[in-house]
Amino acid sequence: MKKMFLKDVPAIRSAFYIFLFILTLNIQTFAKDSSYLIKKMSLKEVASKTLEYTFTDQVSIADRYYWRGEFRTKIQSTLVPALVGVGKMITRDDEATGFTTASVVNQLAQLYLENPESQNESPFSKIPEAIALGVKTFDRYKAGESYNFYPALILKNGMTVRRPIAMTLFPIWHGFTNVPNDADTTSSVLAAQIYNSRINKQQFEVRDQSLAEFGKYLDLIRSPMFYNSSERQKETGAFMTWLFDENDPNMPRFYFASSKKGERIPFNKNDVDCIVNLNVLKVLALSQKSSEGHESACRYLNNVIERDQSVSCGIYYPNTYNLAFAVAGASQAGESCIKDNNKQALIKKILDGQGADGSWVNAGNMWEDKIISTAFALYALIEFGESKDLSVRFAKAYGLRYLLSQAKIKNGLIFWKEDNFFTATAIARSLVMWRSKAYTNTIIANVLLKIHKQSPDLRVGDYVKTGSETPGFPQ
Repeated sequence: MKKMFLKDVPAIRSAFYIFLFILTLNIQTFAKDSSYLIKKMSLKEVASKTLEYTFTDQVSIADRYYWRGEFRTKIQSTLVPALVGVGKMITRDDEATGFTTASVVNQLAQLYLENPESQNESPFSKIPEAIALGVKTFDRYKAGESYNFYPALILKNGMTVRRPIAMTLFPIWHGFTNVPNDADTTSSVLAAQIYNSRINKQQFEVRDQSLAEFGKYLDLIRSPMFYNSSERQKETGAFMTWLFDENDPNMPRFYFASSKKGERIPFNKNDVDCIVNLNVLKVLALSQKSSEGHESACRYLNNVIERDQSVSCGIYYPNTYNLAFAVAGASQAGESCIKDNNKQALIKKILDGQGADGSWVNAGNMWEDKIISTAFALYALIEFGESKDLSVRFAKAYGLRYLLSQAKIKNGLIFWKEDNFFTATAIARSLVMWRSKAYTNTIIANVLLKIHKQSPDLRVGDYVKTGSETPGFPQ
């Protein structure tokens, strides 16, 4: 008997195509709005599932790269750096850094302290242990009174260097990436230790000698690094990134000098970064201590906002809305030197930058990073946006609706894809990027809980379906 094929039976063929159409439609619907599975949940329930996901990214068993308790970091390289031996062209590198773990710990701690009514509930009750485990890993980054971005790496000759230990890196770059301690990692680690002492009751006080490190390296009586020069930022008096004397005669000046020649500042010039300065101000506020350079750092930051330099002031933080997020974080810690009118200028920039779909896009960068940009913007809107302003309410509603529409579900956990939150150097500002699942998702959990506390009776479906028209949306 002749075999029967679909082309021989029009009715069967039609039914088959209809089936494919329906299947495709269902797949498209699922992809378009993954939030339908969580529409009956409260924002707190979603945040709880997101926190559970965050904990899965904390290393439970040490390996050759990570210590137990660290949060993973992925490095995304692009074509040009990959071709010259910096990072992988297709897949991502793992890279241990105390900075990522400290950044996640700080977000977890803020979330825990802001929600005392939930501290005995799971998964919130797991936060203290996660923080304690993270803090224990900081010893591998400590060098003197401050901390390094990279863990110590002992070479075959017994020499200790501070450069990537896992990232794909041609030997020619080993010396260039052998960097000194920095103000960003140091301030983030110290802040995490302060939070840990408050939450886990472990005695800790920031040493005056550690805080004095920030004041040793100020942007005074010097020519600016090329990036700061392009931003018209000269002799600002602000805190500089690298805790190292750029005029040290022993610092190698040749970019490709061997690691054996010692640590060096990239491009031989120290630099000033707006987010680094806010992180230093944050730890000063948390410790309730001061440092030389505090007032000039405040002047510099207010000047950055007045010049509308949110897009570019972060050399190592290439995100349009990171400045507003960092200002909110420093303000929460008790820093009050950012002028109210400048905070409102940041809010106006956020309102002006919202897209038609409710998201925010990282402007002036090859990476849109819509997830983390939207989380940054919402965080700032919640913290110092005028709650009675209708435009602020609408922006929060539509921003939240976009964020919820991007939620993903796997094994009963809810998460968002990680976006870029950090970069290598000024010259590779969009080319070599650091990503952290835990960092992105902890910030989003924080945002969801902040809105939930304002309107605890609303469900995800209320926000997704009607957005800002929802009765009772946070006033």
